[in-house]
Amino acid sequence: MKNKKQRLLIHDGLILTMGDQPRVLPHHSIGVVDGLITFIRPAEEVNLEGWDEVMDGRGMAVMPGFINCHTHAAMSLMRGFADDLPLKEWLENFIWPSEAAFMNRKNVALGTRLALLEMIAAGTVMFADMYFFEDEVALACQQAGMRVLLGEGILDFKTPHFPNPDDAIAFALELASHYSNDPLIKVALAPHAVYTVSPSTLKKIAKLSADYHLPVHIHLAETRQEVEDCQKSFGVHPIDHLSNVGLLNDKLIAAHMVHVPSEYYSRLREAGVRIAHNHSANLKLASGFAPIPDYLKEKIITGLGTDGPASNNNLAIPIEWRHSSLVSKMMTGNPEAINAFEALYMATTGGARVLGVSDIIGSLEPGKAADIILISLNKPHLQPIYNIYSTLAYSMHPTDVDTVIINGRIVMRRRQMLTLDTEKILAEVNQVERQIAHYFHLNNSRNGKK
Repeated sequence: MKNKKQRLLIHDGLILTMGDQPRVLPHHSIGVVDGLITFIRPAEEVNLEGWDEVMDGRGMAVMPGFINCHTHAAMSLMRGFADDLPLKEWLENFIWPSEAAFMNRKNVALGTRLALLEMIAAGTVMFADMYFFEDEVALACQQAGMRVLLGEGILDFKTPHFPNPDDAIAFALELASHYSNDPLIKVALAPHAVYTVSPSTLKKIAKLSADYHLPVHIHLAETRQEVEDCQKSFGVHPIDHLSNVGLLNDKLIAAHMVHVPSEYYSRLREAGVRIAHNHSANLKLASGFAPIPDYLKEKIITGLGTDGPASNNNLAIPIEWRHSSLVSKMMTGNPEAINAFEALYMATTGGARVLGVSDIIGSLEPGKAADIILISLNKPHLQPIYNIYSTLAYSMHPTDVDTVIINGRIVMRRRQMLTLDTEKILAEVNQVERQIAHYFHLNNSRNGKK
């Protein structure tokens, strides 16, 4: 996809490079040519002539866009209709029946576009999806200009897309081949969980992951019941179970990782396992407290995810890092747990490492892709600024994101979406809302009555 603006200058902003050698650079400018960052220099040294666009960075924090390491984007259509339930009841009595009834190709495309509106508005530039009809997700992301790690959901029972796991696996391999050279789209194998995918299927996925160099995206150790059921069925913890089928390696993206005894930490680090932490969903479903401060201390690769909007119920990474930091301080009794920089690191560089794209995005450096967001700092709740990391980590609202650039393409400018039709998407969503409410007898749902 050709960039709309080939030569873009972001001029005179407060630059947060992030990365493993982070710098805070007041009054600096970023040059972007053909979607790549070409320089970061003091604003006074930059010639303003010869650019297709000079974007005013004054009063803005300029930093890498956020990365959502685990979600189910199209589930935005089920946001809020089955809240305040345990995970098992939520899945079996509401989510899976509603998916069977409503999550067809058309609605997955619509739900994904709704999610894209929300994610872009909150500064997200890439997400890891796990759902169905992932070819529709790819098309929606191409239209929006969003990066994505596709993950066609693989389960041992019939899904809205496929009757069996072998068909889903074959489709995932087709996607990987089709998008092998796409600048925005990457593909993972996405078995749902150890309790929905058989050992034989997991072993097949492990082999294909190695053969085709594909990451594997799975829910793991999310709930206490999952751990107990795995021990009853297979005699081991879910982490050992994945090790036994050949999946405990540096291609594994493990979502949640809540119930993990400390004796596993060194194994996870040495294996190169990558963790997608979904704090709000863990809180909402009462799944438990993931030991993220320990993972960070042990140098286990960790990023942030939102989980699906039906179990969160939002897709805003700034909310995730705030919850992660504050609750970790409370649960550990340590006010230094997940400090401000660590929170922002997980949202950017850490997330890029989790999704295997840290050579492309996740920090602002010459040669990397221009996935950049501008955050308006001229807000009462963001002033005064003594430490920019603390200001953003603890005071920022998702709506403070002003402009979003992905691969050099401006997809949101001054809070206005440029690649998606917000009004049209919301009108179509309202039609599906009425259908789902009628099916589940959620009368007057907009008034909070069931």
